Amino acid sequence: MGKKKIICLLSMCLCLVMLSACGKQTVSASLEETVNDISTFTVSDDVKIVGLGEASHGAHEYQQMKAEVFQALVANNGCTTFIIEGDFGGCLKVEQYIHGADGTAKDAAAEIGFAIYRTKEMAELIDWMREYNKTAPEGKDLHFYGMDMQRYDNNKAYLFEVLDAAAPELSEKYKEAFADLTDENRLTLEKDTLSKAKEEAQTLSEEMEKKKEDMVSVVGETAFDFAKECANSIQECSVLAVSDSDYNTLRDGYMADKVNWYMEHGDGSVLFINGHNGHIGKTSPSGYPCLGNLLSEEYKTAYFAVGTDAGNTVFNSQTDQDFEEAEVKNENNFTSLATDTDSYYYLDFASVKDDENWQKILNSSQKMTSLNVSVSKAELKMASFYTQKIVPSETYDGVIIFSKVTPTGVEL
Repeated sequence: MGKKKIICLLSMCLCLVMLSACGKQTVSASLEETVNDISTFTVSDDVKIVGLGEASHGAHEYQQMKAEVFQALVANNGCTTFIIEGDFGGCLKVEQYIHGADGTAKDAAAEIGFAIYRTKEMAELIDWMREYNKTAPEGKDLHFYGMDMQRYDNNKAYLFEVLDAAAPELSEKYKEAFADLTDENRLTLEKDTLSKAKEEAQTLSEEMEKKKEDMVSVVGETAFDFAKECANSIQECSVLAVSDSDYNTLRDGYMADKVNWYMEHGDGSVLFINGHNGHIGKTSPSGYPCLGNLLSEEYKTAYFAVGTDAGNTVFNSQTDQDFEEAEVKNENNFTSLATDTDSYYYLDFASVKDDENWQKILNSSQKMTSLNVSVSKAELKMASFYTQKIVPSETYDGVIIFSKVTPTGVEL
């Protein structure tokens, strides 16, 4: 190759490198305003709901962080209620366990409804809540609830326990009506069966409301309210099972309804909710109104959303029978700064409102990690499958960024 051609080629390569660097537009910001001790986490008194997202359900640090943020809110804001992206009826089993019911934390975690929660980290949180409640002042005990509606068995179990005691005629009638609705066959039920179940669940709720005074006199108002919401969850699960293109819209809408229900039936303290980043964020890059979007519209600044990300994510990806480790990497302005930390940093966006460099980052598009419960090997090779672009200032009120996260301690 001639000398001139070599010089020309080198010049072209240099131009490409410079263009690539310009396109990346890396912004450097100071970590001075960030926090690396999450026990100091707190929110203002006007906040009613705190949402913590996780970029992957299968990462130890994210599951550990949900416990630590909740514990901080308990200590610093008087929070008493933990709400997870888990089955409504299943989480009532956890609620009973942390209030003294027999069993183990591992067994309770298994009732949440998803294998992703059958982890050492979740069992440790549940045991911590049980121990806390042993000495909690009256009315300050902790609660563990779910906001999802994709299961039948535990919703039926709680519902019929209440109906057996307070309205046995309704119990007998609807045990037969709901006999075909089980967790095992929920994905194979005929549409006619599901449509009928939806109508019967609605009718049951109406009949329970007519008998409310008599039922409450037997089981109390709290048990009645939760039983009725179990019936509602059975209806929602049936609707979801026959939905098609509107599945995500329906599900997030139902989860928002559940959070609203807890707001109405809670003790007035701040609620802590936890789910995937895609549910918690105030905007939805997937194009449908997500849970956080709906809560932001309803509660405005009283909803405080925190997202998570990591530069290097090693996580448990769910397979048909088990989990297997997988790994992805993601570089953005947040994760690039995490290399300067030992573990993680928390940034409250309000703390950098006057910082020009941080504002450039918060108001520009950032590619954030967003992993599904299971990811194929082919998807792992393409960042577009495991990242989503968001504008942080529009989506969150803060972020927790890790340099690296590692797999959960799975206990199947």
